[in-house]
Amino acid sequence: MADVKDILGVSRAPQGDAAAAPAQKAKPERMKRPEGMSREAFALLGGSNPVIPSHLLDGLKKKDKLAKPKASTKGTVIYRYKQFKNQARDDGLELRHWVKGYKDANGRIRDAQEGDYAFAKYNKKVTLYRYDGEEWLNIISRDNGLAAMGWTKEETDYLLDMLEAYDLRFVVVADRYNFPNGPPRSLEDLKDRYYAIARRLLVAREGTEATLLNNQLLRQPYNAAAERARRAALNTLMARSNAAEASENEILEQARVVEDKRKAEHAAASAQAAAAAAAAAKKNAVAVVPKPPPPVAEEAAFNPGDLIYPQDFHNAPMQMGMPSLLNAHLEAFWPQPGVYARGVHTRETAAAQEKQALGSSQKNIKAFETAVAESGYAGLPRYHSRAVSGAYLALRGELLALLELRRQCQARTDVKGGGGKRKKGDDGGRGEKRQRTAKRPYD
Repeated sequence: MADVKDILGVSRAPQGDAAAAPAQKAKPERMKRPEGMSREAFALLGGSNPVIPSHLLDGLKKKDKLAKPKASTKGTVIYRYKQFKNQARDDGLELRHWVKGYKDANGRIRDAQEGDYAFAKYNKKVTLYRYDGEEWLNIISRDNGLAAMGWTKEETDYLLDMLEAYDLRFVVVADRYNFPNGPPRSLEDLKDRYYAIARRLLVAREGTEATLLNNQLLRQPYNAAAERARRAALNTLMARSNAAEASENEILEQARVVEDKRKAEHAAASAQAAAAAAAAAKKNAVAVVPKPPPPVAEEAAFNPGDLIYPQDFHNAPMQMGMPSLLNAHLEAFWPQPGVYARGVHTRETAAAQEKQALGSSQKNIKAFETAVAESGYAGLPRYHSRAVSGAYLALRGELLALLELRRQCQARTDVKGGGGKRKKGDDGGRGEKRQRTAKRPYD
């Protein structure tokens, strides 16, 4: 029976038992005050607001809030209401503001920011070219081009003053330009006047234009006429209506279609003419049996003395099948079938010439390099045509022949002078003379 009551949720106590104690109410769970939060702040939650997120508790610890700041080594921080002057101003205006400072143990006060006003460094001035009285009389007033503009000295001074006040912002100056009793000036007129004076003053102060070639005012002088045309074209473009723009785009599209059609017709006509020319050439062609290249024979050793000069190297078309390459003997070279770069082949042939004539002797190689340097042409050809390649190989062959002649001449000179090389064991009889001298008794 008790199990049934437990299932139905009925109390097990008997109905007539008056001593049965009433069921106790469940106590609501009390929210724990987070660490570091004051009781007043926690009481404001009232159990209805969520607790502050845990990742923010680190910044609310009481020990951090009550910790005293570390004492500065500069002293105690104080603020004073002081008078200051801005060096960027030229009217002498003086204002007052709060200034941070430090007070040391001796009572002396020192400002945190010493020297000039901190924000005076941001007062940047543009470079404005102005003239003095002497330059106006001797340079500006005597220049015919500047005089033809129709500007007086007073109006020019007024323009320079406004440009200095507005930092060369010509659009702002043109909007505020109002010289008394003066003619109306456009933006291009103001720019043309200022830049013309600036260029004239630069050249006069330097004395010559040679030192001002990289100056922007001289490299790209201001062109008032081109600027007016550009602004007029821009105004015309901006004043177009949507209908005019659509009409212009339609005309451009039609022009593109016509241009594509003409290109296609021209390509078809060119292909038809090429086909007709090929058919005519095939009809009139004479069968020519190509002459096979001669058999590749072993090339003889290079001898600089065998070359015959002058040689005629030309770029004209040669006989059919004649190669355009040359060998070390300056004859037509028949290579194996393939593609050959004439420049690479010329350098390889020159290296073969040098190796066959000089061998591996460093002394001979150095002497040849000296002879090449003496000839005045120690580099490589920049354009390897057949004529240039042949002349280059002929020049190196002549230098090799010259080096051989020098060697033979030196050898003959040494033999005539007794300085020639002697064979092994040939000491000119001096060995036998020394033996006889050694056997001679001394008194």
